[in-house]
Amino acid sequence: MSPLQFSDLPLDIKKTVLSYILRPEDLKSLCLTSKQIREIVTPQLYRKVLLFIGGHKDVRVSGLLSQSNPGIQHIRKIYLQLEKTFVPPPLVIEEDSDESSEGEGELMVEDISGSARQAQFTVRLLLDFLPNDILETFSWQNWEPFSMDNWILLLKKQRKLKAIECACVNRPFMPVLEKQPEILKNLEGASSLHFYPDNLDRLQACQKILQSQPNITELQLSADRTLADEITEGLQDSSTRPGVITRTIFSHLMPFDTCTAPMILKKLSIDNIDLRYAADTYMKFIKFSCLESLVIGGCVGADAVFAQMSKPHLRPTNLEKIRWFHEETSEPHALEAFEGLLDALNKLKILHVDLNNIVGLPRAGAIAHHGGTLQSLSVRSRMRHAEIQMYDSEPFDEICSNCLELRQLSITFPPTSVTDAAPSADFKTYLRSCKKLRHLVTINFHRWPSTTSPFVGRSRNKLKPLWYDLYEHNLQRLAQQIFVASDENSQEQGWGLGHRSMLAVIAFGANGKTSYDEQGHLVKLKQVSFVRGKQVDPFGVTTMMAVKTVWKMVQFIEPESDILNHSLYDLHDIHNSP
Repeated sequence: MSPLQFSDLPLDIKKTVLSYILRPEDLKSLCLTSKQIREIVTPQLYRKVLLFIGGHKDVRVSGLLSQSNPGIQHIRKIYLQLEKTFVPPPLVIEEDSDESSEGEGELMVEDISGSARQAQFTVRLLLDFLPNDILETFSWQNWEPFSMDNWILLLKKQRKLKAIECACVNRPFMPVLEKQPEILKNLEGASSLHFYPDNLDRLQACQKILQSQPNITELQLSADRTLADEITEGLQDSSTRPGVITRTIFSHLMPFDTCTAPMILKKLSIDNIDLRYAADTYMKFIKFSCLESLVIGGCVGADAVFAQMSKPHLRPTNLEKIRWFHEETSEPHALEAFEGLLDALNKLKILHVDLNNIVGLPRAGAIAHHGGTLQSLSVRSRMRHAEIQMYDSEPFDEICSNCLELRQLSITFPPTSVTDAAPSADFKTYLRSCKKLRHLVTINFHRWPSTTSPFVGRSRNKLKPLWYDLYEHNLQRLAQQIFVASDENSQEQGWGLGHRSMLAVIAFGANGKTSYDEQGHLVKLKQVSFVRGKQVDPFGVTTMMAVKTVWKMVQFIEPESDILNHSLYDLHDIHNSP
């Protein structure tokens, strides 16, 4: 009997097998194998499209929108990024100058305005040629204003959008919405709203859009600091009355004390909002007991929300995800209130906590309380001009002993040196606790390992860039040791995937950009990730090897590593820098 080939399998089984292929390059190669496989993978390849527009890559958009392209009808999500265009400075001829400029690099200037104008033309072309009513998500992921004409055209041609963004546009919203109220009827199928108000016009537009949505289940509200420049007082809620934000966007739900039909949301994200008096506003017109996901970032008075949510009649019974990014202001009891909420809740699956300038970490017992369901855990606490805080070995072991379902772990490990033959004793103690996590797929170390090598010396935590490659090679050796130790433990316990453990990704540092000081030393390193690879020696023996990669590739190699994409307060600080 001849062996069974992939081509002999039923169509349903082929679709199931090919659905596990995620990398776009692999899907492109599959499209070239056979007509049947191309028909199977084409919808998956074109479902989510990320385009960098505003530069020389815009010429590729015409190929995407060609009528001969069979994948255009399968596009459901479009994310647009503005491509930065660099232009050389104007040539300046200096007369009677004996100074030579040899060796000086030309300063390249970003032509943001020119790129934005070209990008708007490309967006118009995209909206004109896309088939009607196929998009579910259209996101303009830039800080440059979006064209109001393009926004109106989007709502008219794509009436099945599920996610609506009310971002910065090049002219006021309200005159358009009052003149063309029928365009809001096209949003009735939307379930997710993202509001980024930065002026009164957009606050009023957010209210109009929100009032027209009968099926809203997801809300993201992020207040911009530029609001404070236009509104001198009464922006946030107070003890006497609601602030401008709440009494404008949610005016159709007033008075809040007698709100009989509160918003029933599954996902809520709030950023840069004062929540000190949320018990009289947000807790009145939003039914917090129905939440499944809650994200709070940079919000003053978050402890008041946690205290209210701990009460039996407001306690979410189906809450599975909490992300709390907090910077110390004037609430000394914010961490205690958060721990009380963790004790009151059950069945959390995702818990991300990033604390800035707060002494202490969430109590290990409060985290271990969710050990039966917790799958993703990230905890980080930093003090200004001080070392990043970490758990002692016993509390960390308590977390690992109880949270046996963890698949993703991002936490601060004890210090160690990459130039030593083996990790430090405290580092090994942490690793022994991690061996209890049989399902662990991704581990992220917040603290960068030190080095004592005279060639890769760090002066005041500043790494010499000329020797960075050698430091990175030492990181690879440390990751290799962790992979090997994990595999040996898996064989002893009879866990994992045959001869190896489930551990697939090891990363150091937070996701972000590399920064330099005035002397050119590396002050802040970008995240370095290692995944499992293979190496073949001269005798043909294949062994496992830790291979460096980047997050953009990790998401296709191991999808259950999305914890690496959260740089937490690193991005929050950038967005709110003056």
